[in-house]
Amino acid sequence: MNKTLKSLFKRKSFLISFAILIFFVIISATANLLTPYTNPYEFSQEYIANPYSPPDWASIFPQYSGLPPTTTYQFTTSHAVVQKEGNVSFTKNSTYVIGELQGKNSCLNVSYPFTYNSPAYKKAPSSFSLNFTGLIKTSSSTDVQVNIYLIHGNKSYFLESFVPVDYSFNFLYPTCPLPVNSVSNFSIESGGLNFVNSPYISSLSGSARLEGGILIPSLIFKGDPTSYNVMVSVKDLSGGPVSAYISPPKLKNEGYLYGILGTDFRGSSVFSEFVLGARFDLELSVATSLVIVGIGLILGLIAGYKGGKTDTVLNSVTDFFLTIPTLPLLIVLESVLVATNLILNVNKAFIIFTLIALLSWMATMKIIRSATFTLKGRTFVEASRALGGGSFHILFKHLIPNLLGIIVAQIAYDVPTVILVESGLDFLGLGITSFPTWGNMLGYASHELTASNGFVWWWILPPGLGIILLSAAFYFIGTALRDVLSPYKTRGEA
Repeated sequence: MNKTLKSLFKRKSFLISFAILIFFVIISATANLLTPYTNPYEFSQEYIANPYSPPDWASIFPQYSGLPPTTTYQFTTSHAVVQKEGNVSFTKNSTYVIGELQGKNSCLNVSYPFTYNSPAYKKAPSSFSLNFTGLIKTSSSTDVQVNIYLIHGNKSYFLESFVPVDYSFNFLYPTCPLPVNSVSNFSIESGGLNFVNSPYISSLSGSARLEGGILIPSLIFKGDPTSYNVMVSVKDLSGGPVSAYISPPKLKNEGYLYGILGTDFRGSSVFSEFVLGARFDLELSVATSLVIVGIGLILGLIAGYKGGKTDTVLNSVTDFFLTIPTLPLLIVLESVLVATNLILNVNKAFIIFTLIALLSWMATMKIIRSATFTLKGRTFVEASRALGGGSFHILFKHLIPNLLGIIVAQIAYDVPTVILVESGLDFLGLGITSFPTWGNMLGYASHELTASNGFVWWWILPPGLGIILLSAAFYFIGTALRDVLSPYKTRGEA
């Protein structure tokens, strides 16, 4: 075995191919750690950033320089800067900043500072969102107000105000309803801000007031300084006791660059699609190849060892299947089975796996049959038969061990074939469409390509290169294994 490994690792093509294979195995095995998404094609996991966003590192190219990336700020209570007015006390834990207010117009201001390098960007973010939870506990006679601000330097932008419904008529600016004595989700989307719900938008005039939330990111995130604050203000309006539990907010600025590999037309993470697609394609191709070689091995051994009529029949059946164009038949069968619901409640991936395996074993059968014909006439096989060895003994003790090099090499050869066939089906929209694969990534990229978005290279190149590199790696590994293992095995020297 040491001699075999030394022979393999002397080959540069094997070393490079093995390194490529290990890379894809690692990203496939760690896919759930590399990405928080389980299926970027699901509606709940779409639109994490602007559609067609190039990767963050693309800013090194002139056409993407100066574009703001999509940035998420997940604050913690340790970031909170607390200011108080009047009779107010507060504490912090890992979940909330907790304020106790007693006295009319007493106020608790909780600020979360962050840095955004707005002078460096040619554009403001296209939108932003702000989310946190709060629990406001009051007596039945107490009125309270929760105000949300974004602060840039010395300028304060009064985004929204939340008050109990019965108290909303006391204000000259628009307010939103505030549930008390229950946990509330405060969610602000810049695109949803308008003069009906935002004090700042209502203070604008003319077209700016009508544009509302569409305009507001460009008003806030521009120019010096780079210091910003999110501020949540709780105000006691009637003097009764108020208990406020404010969780750290999450702020997301939606820019024009995103992550390692950008986004697709849905706004989904291309990197997530790539690593999840790598895992799916690798698992499906290896499993299918094992079945293909298993079928070919069994039929090839029987035909080659038995000979005679058995060989004639099996060889004729194999020749018949070889005359049929595999890919067109695969497309027809897969389309018929799925479109006509002949097979109900069966996963489409399993259908593709089964059809590819059943239509791709013929070449392996021919190779195994030919090698078996050669081996069964060897001296060590004749000697075993003369000593009383039965057919099963000869097959498992002598023939299969000496075919091991061919078997392993054939598995490696079949993997890229399966990848290409499955990717072709997905590209045509006939395969997997509800989960990322490299094939449907290329299919969606080609279908959604328009003059407006141009060549979305960050979406096309990763799956394309993945298919090429993984297919080539398996091919060269198979060639190396065939060359290194076969000579020794077929001569019975190992």
